[in-house]
Amino acid sequence: MPCSEVSRYKRITAGIIGILMFFIMLLSAFFIAAEVGHDCTGEDCPVCACIRQCENTLRNMGDGMAPRAVSIIPVVFILVFSSFFFWVF
Repeated sequence: MPCSEVSRYKRITAGIIGILMFFIMLLSAFFIAAEVGHDCTGEDCPVCACIRQCENTLRNMGDGMAPRAVSIIPVVFILVFSSFFFWVF
């Protein structure tokens, strides 16, 4: 296999992994935001366990970009949604 094909496959693989990491981060942030006010059932609450797992995922996502990205993502979605809303209507 020539080097250019290997390089191409590496770029595609890196892109796919990056997209998957983005969606994992996005869904974790949305889950935390959606369940932050849940009715806790106590020490063995499954929702609290999921929230802790999502927080650990966001903390371990990388070089500190996760907290900044999580704070920016809702703003970006609001801007995109509002521009789409004004464009359609």
